[in-house]
Amino acid sequence: MSSASRSSDLLGHFAHVDTLVEAITAAQANAYEVCDVYSPVPVEAAQALISPGRSPVRFVTFAGGLCGLVGGMGLAIITSLIWNLVVAGKPITAVVPFMVVGFEATILIGAISTLLGMLIFAQLPYRRFPTPAYRASFSRDRFGLWLRCAPEQVEAVQRLLEEAGAEKVEVLSIAQGGRS
Repeated sequence: MSSASRSSDLLGHFAHVDTLVEAITAAQANAYEVCDVYSPVPVEAAQALISPGRSPVRFVTFAGGLCGLVGGMGLAIITSLIWNLVVAGKPITAVVPFMVVGFEATILIGAISTLLGMLIFAQLPYRRFPTPAYRASFSRDRFGLWLRCAPEQVEAVQRLLEEAGAEKVEVLSIAQGGRS
């Protein structure tokens, strides 16, 4: 294994939210990878800092809905062409009555694709909990910040976490194959 693919994981323990947010900001400013943040309560400031951005599920929903519309309309039109049923001299492939089938297929396929998109992009089911960095104190009264850096940067990251207000900094020993 080359040294370029190796990395070190550090876990900082924090007693206060503001020190956690300060550490996240400093880590991102120095281009260290924030693997996870642990908190006993929701912290909007931390969530805003580590948020991955807008979800791509909306594109999956649009594509599924469009496929449902085309598929529903196509099914209705092909069915009417195969089994002609002329009613009062109306055209066999009238678009307006087939919109009902297209609309229902749009909703059905769009909803199913949204569900599948959410499962795929959220990487569910998540079978790796608890993560190697999780500590029981993070569910009671402490906050945790899991960072990943190059092995030669470990001292700098430890110093960064301590300067930000970490009570304790652990260097994690995680097997290379067990990472996400």
